[in-house]
Formats: sequence, C-alpha cells, structure tokens
Amino acid sequence: MKLDLDSLHQAQTPIEFLRNAKPIIDSAISTAIRRIPTWPAAEQMISIIRYAAFAGDGGKRIRPALTLMTARSCSTPLDDVIECAAAVELIHTYTLIVDDIQDDDELRRGEAATHVKFGINLSLLAANVLLLEGTSLLQEKLRIPPFLLREILHKLHAGQEADIESANWPLSKRTQDSLEFVFSGKTGALFGLSCASGLGAQDHGEETLMDLINIGSEIGILYQAADDLLDAIADSKQTGKPVGKDRAQKLTFMSFFANPDDARDEIQRRKGVLAMKIRERLPGEGADFLIEFLEALVDRSK
Repeated sequence: MKLDLDSLHQAQTPIEFLRNAKPIIDSAISTAIRRIPTWPAAEQMISIIRYAAFAGDGGKRIRPALTLMTARSCSTPLDDVIECAAAVELIHTYTLIVDDIQDDDELRRGEAATHVKFGINLSLLAANVLLLEGTSLLQEKLRIPPFLLREILHKLHAGQEADIESANWPLSKRTQDSLEFVFSGKTGALFGLSCASGLGAQDHGEETLMDLINIGSEIGILYQAADDLLDAIADSKQTGKPVGKDRAQKLTFMSFFANPDDARDEIQRRKGVLAMKIRERLPGEGADFLIEFLEALVDRSK
C-alpha cells in the first residue's frame, strides 16, 4: 500500500499528527474492508461494516494514530505499520458495535448505532467479521508472539465482562483494584495493542515490546478515566453518545470521587507519573511527542 506519509513525518504536534493521520488511516481501513470476501447471497455485510467504521466521519482514529505515532517514535517505517493501524481500528469498531448492543445505546458518534440501523443479528455478524479480519491482518503483518496477541484479546473481553457485571457487584467488590482491571481490559488492552503494532514486523526485543504494551495500556486507562469524567459533566452533543446513564450502576472512575475537581486532580497526578515512565523507556523526541499526545487525550475533560 503506497500512501503519502510525509505529512506524518513533518507534523510538529500530536494534534497536527492526528489530523494528518486520519485520511491516511481512513484510506487504509477502506482497503482492508475491500479485502473481506463477499458472496451474492450475503451482500449486506460489507455495507454494515463500512457504516460502522465510518459513521460520524469515523471518529478521531485515536488508536490507529497511536500505532503510527509509536512507529514514528521508535523509528519504524510508517509504510510497514499502516495496515496494522487499520487492523487495530477494525478491532476497535468490533468493540463499539458490541458495546452499543450490550449497553442498549442508540447513538454512536452522533449517528444511529449500527444495531439500531441494521438490527442486532446482522450487526453481531458484522462485529465478528471485523474481529476476525483485524486479528488475521495483525497476525500477517505484526511481529508479536501469537500467545501474546491472544492474551491481549482475551483481556479485552474479560474487561468488558467485568464492566457489564460491575453493575451487580456487592460493595466489597467495587474497589479501585477492580476498576483498574476493568479499564486495563476494556480500554487498556487495545491501546496496548496499538502501541505494540507500532513496531510492525521489526524485532525490537521482548523488553521494548512489553514496555510499549504497558505504556499503551496505561494511556488507555487514563483515557477511560477522562472519558468517565467527561460522561459526568458533558452532554451528548459533545460526546456523540448518551451520557450519564452508567454512572449510578456500573463501576466507573467517578464512583470514587465526590466531585469532578477531585477526579481531575487524580487524573493529572497519574498523567505525571505516566509521563515519567514514558521518558524512561523511549528516546528523547519520541517520548516528548507521546507525552504531548497523552496530555491532549486526558485534558479534553477540562
């Protein structure tokens, strides 16, 4: 796949990088979707998948952009990971379809959720195809041990299970440790995979691979914390999805704070700790760029 990636190399800030990366990622996603086999008797599937991937202009593409940003930070050729970035977004789209069904949400990115538009049965099939295609593409393009990819995807599902069940947990189980597990699975796992995918087929060693997975997971945990805060203080026009409905039932970041200011303070504290970890594990300019990206993700709830 030949794309003009100069704008990503030349981007001076993460926000500029994210803006420049979106059309490149969208093109790569379209290419990946075209690879999915089709049959005359099953013609709707590709249309459903394309709707799910591009509804509301497809969102910001944060996870695949993180793959490309990690590649830039680690001096991995961007050409080598663009398909990995698309694969990450296919898997992310799978999670969005399933999450909206499980939460009975009718909006996604300001438009009708996939299951509202196409029905639950076909939407679940489309989600399965997205997971299969995204995982297969990563197995083809990414130098990651199969057991580790399997473990990340299992943790993704375990986190989602815990998130759903947390509404019924007794008080003794509604702890910060439990919340860490939920966040590290439902959000952190895919962020960790996003960072790992930035290494492409290159062998940077097991230590670097695990460092990037852990950094990505911690970015995802903070991103979810900021998302919970935004859910508590924003409206659906800002978020593009229903807000506030989970706060009184599911275990969320806001379950442990009496007011938004205390939650913001804790997010900022954890952001500082993670920034130090990033500086310890990545080279100079690469660390700076990733930390700026982290700040942009977290501070959107200010």
